[in-house]
Amino acid sequence: MKIGKVIGIIVAVLVVIIGGGAAYLASLDVDEYRSGIAQAAQDATGRVLKLEGPLSLAVSLTPTVSGEGISLANAPWGSRPQMMTLRRFEVQLQLLPLLFGDVQVNRLILIEPDILLETDAKGVGNWVFETAGKKEAAADSGGAAAIPHIGRLQIEKGILTYRDGVKGETTQIKLTSVEATAESTSDPLQLSIQAAFNEMALKLNGSVGPLKNAFDPDELLQIDLTAEGLGLTAKIKGTAKAAAGSLDARVEVSAADLSGLRPLAGDAVPAKVPLNLSLQAKAAGDKASLSDLKLTLGNSDLAGSVSIDSGGAVPKLTVDLSGKKLDLAQLQPPAKDGAAAKAGSAKKSARPGKVLPADPLPFAGLKAIEADVKLAFAEVVTPEIKLQNVSAVAALSNGKLTLKPMGLTVAGSAVTLSALVDAGRKIPAVAFEMTAPKLDVGRLLNESKTTDLVQGMGKLSIKLSGQGKSVAAIAGSLNGGTSLLMNEGKVKTEAFDAAIGGLSAIMGMMSSEKSEWTVLNCVASRFDIKKGIATSKILLADTEYSTIVGEGSMDLGREALAMKVSPQSKSATLNVAVPIKIGGTFAEPTFRPDELATARRLGGLLGATLFPPAALLALGDLGTDDDHPCLKLAKGGGAKKPAAKTAEQPATGTAEGAVKAPLDALKKGLGSLFGKKK
Repeated sequence: MKIGKVIGIIVAVLVVIIGGGAAYLASLDVDEYRSGIAQAAQDATGRVLKLEGPLSLAVSLTPTVSGEGISLANAPWGSRPQMMTLRRFEVQLQLLPLLFGDVQVNRLILIEPDILLETDAKGVGNWVFETAGKKEAAADSGGAAAIPHIGRLQIEKGILTYRDGVKGETTQIKLTSVEATAESTSDPLQLSIQAAFNEMALKLNGSVGPLKNAFDPDELLQIDLTAEGLGLTAKIKGTAKAAAGSLDARVEVSAADLSGLRPLAGDAVPAKVPLNLSLQAKAAGDKASLSDLKLTLGNSDLAGSVSIDSGGAVPKLTVDLSGKKLDLAQLQPPAKDGAAAKAGSAKKSARPGKVLPADPLPFAGLKAIEADVKLAFAEVVTPEIKLQNVSAVAALSNGKLTLKPMGLTVAGSAVTLSALVDAGRKIPAVAFEMTAPKLDVGRLLNESKTTDLVQGMGKLSIKLSGQGKSVAAIAGSLNGGTSLLMNEGKVKTEAFDAAIGGLSAIMGMMSSEKSEWTVLNCVASRFDIKKGIATSKILLADTEYSTIVGEGSMDLGREALAMKVSPQSKSATLNVAVPIKIGGTFAEPTFRPDELATARRLGGLLGATLFPPAALLALGDLGTDDDHPCLKLAKGGGAKKPAAKTAEQPATGTAEGAVKAPLDALKKGLGSLFGKKK
């Protein structure tokens, strides 16, 4: 509710009391006219005014009327019987102007006023009086009543409560002390207020006025106010047309830290972050804007403008912001012990046996507003990784959000991506594309704190589209594909073997004489996705000790795995290398040796595995050429081999015995990739 309306309600009630008292000043015993004052109030508001305490008059050139035990009835549907109670009031008037019908108040003192403003379930306020229509008709015929000038207003221990009957929310302001003075209605009102908002201390000092302009839509109010509270200091200086609802003011906000906001926002607010904000605020009619905006928040800074136009069918938001640094990691609230674990377990229990969430996504919000957004930051720091040279342009219209080609640099590698979310359709549709032609895979994994076990450069391409109302539904409808191509790199041998729990033993990736690094000659991967089924078109990795080929598919809708990884060792010392079938689900993956292939392997019957060269054509969008080591390998040559070593006896025994220990380690090491914990 607008503050002007609140002030108007309070002033209207006070005018009734003051006007009623002034009408009976000729008598030395105003208490005798108690019923007449109450009747005047009821005629004006349609509510019962009770004057339960004594009324008194001190006669002089500045006569003073005082009273106690005053209450005004609430609306019949209200949450309590009284809309307003007042323990005591005191009004000092100027006698000579009063004789000519001009009410001028030298001083008005209100002790313990308790005012309740509330709405019902339909949003109708208790300040809507039954006599409102009659008063409007009288105003049209006889003109507006003059507002009495109040030279000094004092309030002690007041309470103003607003209860929203639609939302069921209650807000309360306790007025510890209020002092407002003005020489005349042509002068600014000097304010000094000490209050508490929902038990949080607030101070307000400054000036607003002249008050005679407050109800004229063509006249300006001068505003110069300073507010302190919640650890913040806010200053506003400018002009406003209160009756017309317009504003043009400079706003400055500062805080040593944000800990004072925690009573309102909880622990979501980062405490030890200083704030400095300045902007020019303008509002007129359906339009509002924040221009010349400059914000520093801890390590972050941004500048630009924000505007909104609510004159259309839905509001239109326009944002243009840029900065040197946006430190999202610093602004992230501190994690509570066990909070992340509890959140994760809660999600799993809500959908047992599944990894992808089926909760409805908030697509409806995209239809509630239109927007044009431009963002540019030299650096963006997330809790996971740092991004550089981030630039994005997004548009939202008719429920369709379009992220135009967005550029950024991550781990020293340029990345371009674009996205589309169309919530205007019966079933929301999404699309996503990303390309990274020179991706430093090792640096990316290291800087994202994922692993430091891999080094190498690669090319990445992702193109996906789907539809659905949840992540799970979208995944089950996906179409598109992913491509990854890496040239020569290397893998940290011992740490990699420990991290993936026996995979290198099964796959024959490492030498029996382990060096610090194992050479990774190349990696090629292409998955085609159709109706939620991701099918491997090429999955090939070549190290100095083995060549590994993958095949199969993943059902993203059912979250089911049907893959096989087949290794071919290049060394006689690595006979244990056997093909592995990966099945089960994302939540419960299974790993077991291919029995027939294992038996052939142990018998030395399995020959070299070559990948069909035609499959590499699917990597054309990454610029594959004949010199790429994976292409040479697929053609049947060019694979690098390890240095010659003294041959050892091949492993003997059953297939099950040969792979049981490393397979158990593999299940333990890889299970967590899909959410399985052992």
